[in-house]
Amino acid sequence: MELPGGVVVVSEFVPWVRSASLGIWVRTGSRDEADGVQGISHFLEHMVFKGTRRRSALEIAQALESVGGHLDAFTGREQTCYYGRFLDEHLPQAVDVLSDLVTTPLFEPDQLEKEKGVVIDEISSYEDEPDELVHDLFADLIWNGHPLGRSILGTRETVRSFERDLVLGFFGRRYTAPNIAVALAGAFDREAFVELIHKHLVLPERSESLEVPALPAFVPGVVNLPRDLAQLYLCLGARAMPYDDDDRFALQVLSMILGGGMSSRLFQEVREKEGLAYSVYSYADFYRDTGLFCVALDVAPDRGRRALRLVLSELGLLLREGLRPGELEAAKAQLKGSLLLGLESLSSRMSRIARNEIYFGRHIPVRELVQQVERVREEEVVEIARRTLSGGRLSLVALGPLAEGPYTEQDLTFG
Repeated sequence: MELPGGVVVVSEFVPWVRSASLGIWVRTGSRDEADGVQGISHFLEHMVFKGTRRRSALEIAQALESVGGHLDAFTGREQTCYYGRFLDEHLPQAVDVLSDLVTTPLFEPDQLEKEKGVVIDEISSYEDEPDELVHDLFADLIWNGHPLGRSILGTRETVRSFERDLVLGFFGRRYTAPNIAVALAGAFDREAFVELIHKHLVLPERSESLEVPALPAFVPGVVNLPRDLAQLYLCLGARAMPYDDDDRFALQVLSMILGGGMSSRLFQEVREKEGLAYSVYSYADFYRDTGLFCVALDVAPDRGRRALRLVLSELGLLLREGLRPGELEAAKAQLKGSLLLGLESLSSRMSRIARNEIYFGRHIPVRELVQQVERVREEEVVEIARRTLSGGRLSLVALGPLAEGPYTEQDLTFG
């Protein structure tokens, strides 16, 4: 339901539990940041925990932990979420503290300067994790420098430049009622919950139309980033479809078949049979107007090309020969199992109903998603592989020691 002012409230009642998961979702993320302020969404997320008009940083930390609950937040490419998990009897307290965070943060200058150092340390820590860094580098390549591909953390230079007026201005423009979705899953009284939201979540009702740059045309490429590391990190893939495209189910099935677990083609061929990589997997990410598909490998530097050729060989086999007996059914079973197992987590339920509202504007029952997965046919999986990954569409990022020399487009031909 939409409340006066524009806040949308969605909920899912789970009668057999004694707890609940609550999230306040702000429809803003790293892709909504102008040049020169990269990382401000994430920085703002940090700052709201440093004090509000009614609570100190310590009181915020104690608000749910003191009653056995948990409070946290995250920033993504398209949303920022503040969330808590707690016993059902503490719903009023959870609504109060989460609303406090997104309505009355202080952004005190001394705390702002301290938090700059914290976030810069976080950037340094992140850069020391090449298995995470390589995925942002790959996203930047896939989206050709568009804000969607930037690091959510920003850069040291942009973080150092954040002043209180800048943070306040961004907060005032983005943290408004039309940009907020509230999601609750668990045991609760819906009428009482809506009354609590009315009481505590008081936000400006103005709406801002963002000038988001259009995605540039997709231009496949190869990026080599030599680093003194023990392993070579490879990301191979291409641009894909957006969140609301029904073809995403076929792409998810394809991802399961190629690298969705220990029984997947790439795990069996690259790791189990050839011993070429400790980690090999694939995934698909979807956003409001685009997506990506990626195969990721962590390999010894002198085995990178051999492992890459084996991955491309498996892709070529799939395109030429289709699926093997039982692969389609097994992949569908994995996807359906993941959807159904997610029902056992209140946090997953809360996140699912929030994203459904943000991307589709409606509640999508799990049974509907299961039916979509069940309808995927073999020819659709092969066709989505052909449309997404063949015909010169592949891109590659190589991060680490280039013991065999830099990679080129010649390394991306199917075997």
